[in-house]
Amino acid sequence: MAKVIIEAAKVERLIPGYGFAATESYTTKDGEVRKTWFTVWTKNTVSVGDIMSVEGELSVKVSEYTDKEGQSKTKAEANINNAKLMQSNDAPF
Repeated sequence: MAKVIIEAAKVERLIPGYGFAATESYTTKDGEVRKTWFTVWTKNTVSVGDIMSVEGELSVKVSEYTDKEGQSKTKAEANINNAKLMQSNDAPF
């Protein structure tokens, strides 16, 4: 299993009782700010807007869905299992 560390993951959405969705932001060479989304599976309590360091086991799966226009789309879903969280000031909780 691959390990992953995200230094500054922003909590975007809660999944009550299971974890949360987080983003990692980066700037492309064209100057565009983009986000990578991760689902973090943990029982730890966090709040939307928290900036966390996240370490855990990375898994990725490919899924298909139909968008609003009826087009079939494929996406990769990144999950972090057995996550260890630390607040942005590196204080474990």
